[in-house]
Amino acid sequence: MCATCANHYPEAESPPSACHICADERQWVPPGGQRWTTLAELSAAGHRTDIREIEPGLLGIGAAPQVAIGQRALLVRTAEGNLLWDPSGFIDDDAVRAVREAGGLRAVSASHPHFYGSIVEWSRAFGAEILLPEADAAWLPRPSPAVRTWSGMLDVLPGVTLIQCGGHFPGSSVVHWAEGAGG
Repeated sequence: MCATCANHYPEAESPPSACHICADERQWVPPGGQRWTTLAELSAAGHRTDIREIEPGLLGIGAAPQVAIGQRALLVRTAEGNLLWDPSGFIDDDAVRAVREAGGLRAVSASHPHFYGSIVEWSRAFGAEILLPEADAAWLPRPSPAVRTWSGMLDVLPGVTLIQCGGHFPGSSVVHWAEGAGG
């Protein structure tokens, strides 16, 4: 995985020469150059899952200490299933166990390619769909048969809608959770 943006790449004898996410003008490669790591290396260095309830029905899932750009995922919980939004690049057994205890996953998605992180690993762990805006699907560094593309708006679960609003990337999107923040 890229140590800068935490996007995961297919297993190979050696890492790619560059992370195509970080090589893009919207991101950056550190002054010391491209660096790669693995989940095993991060765990050995003391990284662990950090899970916090944000509000009823919403869990934040990140890593401590912070990994790469430091985003934390949001697990939106509904009676019809759960959506994982903006998965962090770090995933371990504790994270999977916590999500399993919270009801598992129906789908996983992200606001834009910098946050694709461990999206394929989450999908595989739960047999969940990966929902990517059609405009940005080519940025996924690791192919998966679980990808379903969409554009405009997509009702994921009752009261949970993905909305392509543009921004950082052409497919940049937000998630609207109707029950969030007390409705």
